[in-house]
Amino acid sequence: MLVTKATISDLSKLSKIDGMVIGSEIRKPKIEQYILNEQCVVASINTEPVGFACYDSTFFECCFIQLVIVNPNFRRLGIAGALMRYIEEHSPTPKLFTSTNESNTIMQQVCLSLDFVRSGIIENLDDGDPEWVFFKQVR
Repeated sequence: MLVTKATISDLSKLSKIDGMVIGSEIRKPKIEQYILNEQCVVASINTEPVGFACYDSTFFECCFIQLVIVNPNFRRLGIAGALMRYIEEHSPTPKLFTSTNESNTIMQQVCLSLDFVRSGIIENLDDGDPEWVFFKQVR
């Protein structure tokens, strides 16, 4: 597996992976913007994209991993962790955050396995499914 910065030539395949996960390619323009801002990384196996992650520094001027998406056919292979480690190693800020729904226990385990700590809860984003915020000091 290789993790690199995504390029605009990856957009179509990343949008398709996103569509497999959420049921539509509605986020394609957002993913494109992350790529253009050099805030998207892609994991590839044999040159084929299998997952991606997007981040920015708009969360109280701290790096925040906004999306971690892995092709369902390639889950449980360490791809999400590899994407998050890449962002950690290249984080533009010393504080790194991400979040996931309380119901997403798999992503919570990924965060904890990478030594993120729970930092708080945001209520009312998704009805009945609070958002857990995770934090890691990276340098």
